[in-house]
Amino acid sequence: MRLVFGLSFFAMSFAAWPCLAAAPSLCKADELTVFSCSTGAHVASICASKDISKSGGTMQYRYGKGDKLDLVYPDPAAKPADVFTSGTLSFSGGGGAWLRFDKAPYRYTIFTAIGNWGRSGGKAEAQGVAVQKDGKDFANFPCRGAVSSEIGPDLFDKLGLKTGDSADEFDIPDAFFPK
Repeated sequence: MRLVFGLSFFAMSFAAWPCLAAAPSLCKADELTVFSCSTGAHVASICASKDISKSGGTMQYRYGKGDKLDLVYPDPAAKPADVFTSGTLSFSGGGGAWLRFDKAPYRYTIFTAIGNWGRSGGKAEAQGVAVQKDGKDFANFPCRGAVSSEIGPDLFDKLGLKTGDSADEFDIPDAFFPK
């Protein structure tokens, strides 16, 4: 009886670890998941073809639930370096990275970051999608639960993405930080 209880307790403890849960994704089995997370009722994903590089392949942002996608951008024929810009973030005790695209009049910034902004200055993470309309904050979709992310300088170099200049700086909106 003790062995069964011990194994059951171990299995329940193991399953409860949030870091072990897989992030939901709108990417297909034959695609790479560049970024994906649940924002509550929806999923935000960036999916790429397995042959993605500076000279070829595709990358798309997808937002929605299951088979009902509210936004798919860009057209698959677009070269990622012509659509997405990128950047990195620096914080005390951490940093982050972002990918951005414009679909007028909206600007979508998908990001992941870690820094010392948690309770009592402890480590905390923030990930999600920040949307601006005509240059003003419009909507914020924080990730909830597990996040899958390959966003960072290695990906940016692999794809030959433009880095945002000082006019394109990204500041994480307050809605993503713990209160």
